[in-house]
Amino acid sequence: MSSQSTVAESLRLKFVADAKDLAECVGIAASVAPAKATRPVLQSVLLRAEDGVVEVTGSDMEVAVRVRFEQVEVGQDGALLLNAARFQQILRELAGERVEITANERGVCTISTSDASFQIMGEEAEAYPEQAPWPAEGVFRLGAKELVGMIRRTHFAAHPEKTRYAMNGILLDLRERRLHLVATDGKRLALCERELPEEVAAPVHVVVPTKGMNLLPRVLEEGDAFVEIAVGPAQVFFRTPKALVTARLVEGHFPPYEEVLPKGHDKVLTLPRESFLCALRRASILGTKDSQSVRFAFDREGLELTARVPEVGASRVRFPLDYPFDPLSVGFNPAFFVDVLKVLATPEVRLELKDPKSPAVIREGSDDGWSFVYLVMPLNLEG
Repeated sequence: MSSQSTVAESLRLKFVADAKDLAECVGIAASVAPAKATRPVLQSVLLRAEDGVVEVTGSDMEVAVRVRFEQVEVGQDGALLLNAARFQQILRELAGERVEITANERGVCTISTSDASFQIMGEEAEAYPEQAPWPAEGVFRLGAKELVGMIRRTHFAAHPEKTRYAMNGILLDLRERRLHLVATDGKRLALCERELPEEVAAPVHVVVPTKGMNLLPRVLEEGDAFVEIAVGPAQVFFRTPKALVTARLVEGHFPPYEEVLPKGHDKVLTLPRESFLCALRRASILGTKDSQSVRFAFDREGLELTARVPEVGASRVRFPLDYPFDPLSVGFNPAFFVDVLKVLATPEVRLELKDPKSPAVIREGSDDGWSFVYLVMPLNLEG
C-alpha cells in the first residue's frame, strides 16, 4: 500500500484513453500551435487532467483552443506541456489501442500501450500563456449547424495576408435579428445573412481571424444545437460543450460591404453547378501563379472560356447555356468561381451579369431565413 502511494506521489500526471480519440483532440489543439514560433513554448500543447477530465490546449497568441476530453480514466491530476507535432504523431501511430500517459516530476512523459512505449520530454505548464476567461456578460447563442454553414460559404474569400488589416478575417455583423458574416480580399466578396430567432441585446461589429472561425466546425459534435458567443474589448469567445475557442479581434476597419452590393444586373442565368465547375477547371489548367485570367465570352451560342498564358500555351472550352442577351466579353479569375461552386449545395447556380466593368454575382438562398451573395470583380484583359 505504501509502495503504491509512493508511485502515485512521484507522478505529475496519469491517465488512460483510446489513442485515436485522444489524437483527434490533440490534433485540434495542435492545428493552432505554430510549427515555428518566436516563443518555442507555443509549439507545445498543454495537457491538463483534473476532475476526471483531460483538457488539451493550443495557442499561437492570436487564436487559442481548449478541447475537453471526457472518454478517459484519470489516475493522477496534473498538467504538462508536450511538443504538439511529436505528441500527435505518436498518437496517430497508436490508433485503435488503449494508451497510458504518465509524466514524472522530472517532466518525462511516457506514452505506452501493451506492446509499445515512447518517452518524450515535457515542460512546466506554468510557462504556457493563459487562455482568457469566459466573459460574465454579453453572451448570445447561434445555431451550430447554421453558423458552420455560414462560415463554410465565406471563409475562403478572406485575404490570407495579415498585412491587409481587417480583410484577413471574417466580419461578424450582428444587428437586431440579422447576422451577417462577410469576407473579402478586395477582389471578391462573400456575404452570408441569416435571420435570428430573437433580437440581440446589443449590436456586434467585429472582425474575427479566419483561423479562429475555421476551428468551430472541427470542435462541434453531432447533437450540438448551439454555439455560445461572447465579445470582449479585444477578443471573441466561442464555446461548445466540447471546446472553448478564443480569438484576438482583427484590428482595422472592415470595408463598407453594403455599399458595394450590386444593383441593376439585368443578365440573369441559371447554370448547372457541376458542369460549370468542370468547364472552369478545364479552362484554368494552364494558369500560373502570375496568370490566372480567363475570358468569359457570352453569346447566343453559349459561353466560351479562353485563356492565353505567355510561354505556356492556350485553352478554349465551350459551355452550352441559354443566353438570350446581347453578347458580353469579360475577364475573371476562374479560381474565384471554383472556390464558391465547391461550397454551394444547390444543383443549379444563379449567375448575374451586367457589363465588362461590373462584378459577376452568384446568389443562393432558402425559405428558412438565410441568403448568400458572392461578388467577383472583373479583370482588365487586353486584346
